[in-house]
Amino acid sequence: MSLFGRKRRGARTRIFFATDVHGSERCFRKFLNASASYEADVLILGGDVTGKLIVPVVEADGSDGWHAEIFGERVEADSPEALAELQRRIRMMGRYDVVMSAAQERELAGSDTVVQQTFERVTHESLARWTALAEERLGDSGVPVYMILGNDDEPELAEVVRSSPFVTFAEDEICELPGGWELLSFGPSTPTPWKTPRELSEEEIATSLDTLAGKLADASRAVFNVHCPPADTHLDQAPLLDDDLRPVVDASGVRMTSVGSRSVRAAIERHQPVLGLHGHVHESPGATRLGTTLSINPGSEYADGIVRGAIVDLEDGHGIRSWQMIQG
Repeated sequence: MSLFGRKRRGARTRIFFATDVHGSERCFRKFLNASASYEADVLILGGDVTGKLIVPVVEADGSDGWHAEIFGERVEADSPEALAELQRRIRMMGRYDVVMSAAQERELAGSDTVVQQTFERVTHESLARWTALAEERLGDSGVPVYMILGNDDEPELAEVVRSSPFVTFAEDEICELPGGWELLSFGPSTPTPWKTPRELSEEEIATSLDTLAGKLADASRAVFNVHCPPADTHLDQAPLLDDDLRPVVDASGVRMTSVGSRSVRAAIERHQPVLGLHGHVHESPGATRLGTTLSINPGSEYADGIVRGAIVDLEDGHGIRSWQMIQG
C-alpha cells in the first residue's frame, strides 16, 4: 500500500511542486526529500530561489574566533566546528554567510558596489551547490528536477542551473514530464513596487505565453509552471501598499488587493491546461478553477524553514486524479 492508502496506478504521474524558497537551504533540502517522502515522480521548483541578505562572518584578529550578527544578536564561534554550525544556521535561514576579515567587513559596509559583487558571487555559489546536492541525492533515483527563476532572481543565475548535468532549467521551454505530460514554464512577474530584476508588462507576458503555448502538442495535457499567479483569484491577494510601501489599514483591517497577472489568467482561460502551478504571492496560498484548469499557489514560509508544497496526481484519461497541499 502506497501513500494515502491507495495503490499506484500504472499511468499515474505524481508531481511535487514548491516555490519561493528564497535561499533557504532547509527548504531546498526538504524539497528534495519530497521525492521519497511523497513518492513523487517529478519535482518542480517554481522560482524565487535566491535569498536577500548577506551575513558577514567576521574573523577576529589574532585568534581562532569568528562572530556574526543574526537578528541583531552577536553570535560567536570559537572553533572550526562551531564556525561550520554557524554557517549552516545562516544558510538554513535563507541568508548567505560570507567569511571575511574585519577590514573586509568595513569595505563591504562602505561600498554598494562591493555589496553587489559579493551578493552575485554568493548567490551563484549557493545555487551551484544546490544543483550539485540535487544530483547527489536524486541522481540515481530516476526522479527529474525542474527549476525556474522568479522575478526576484537575477537573470544571470539561469546559466548556473543550465550548467547542471542533472537539474533541468525549464524556463521558456516546453519540457516533457514523466507520463508524457508537457511542462510550460515562465518566471517573470508583472511590475512590483520593489522593481525586482525580472518584471515585464502585461503585454510582454501575454506575447511570451502565447508563443510558448503555440509550441504545445496538446494544451489539455500541459502543466503551466508560471511564477506569477492569475489575477483576481484566491492566489494573488496581497496587502495594498501606500506610497511609502506600508500596508493600508482601515476599520476592517489590512486592505488586500490583486497583484497577479491578467495576461496569465487570459492564457490559462484560452489554452485550458490541466494544471497551473504558481507562486510569487507568499501570503495567498490556495487553489482555484479557471474553466477546466486547476491553478494552485502553495504559498511560502521560507523564513521559518517551512516548505509549503502541492502534490498533484495526473492520470491518463482522467487529468487530475487527486491533489493535496502540504507543509512541513
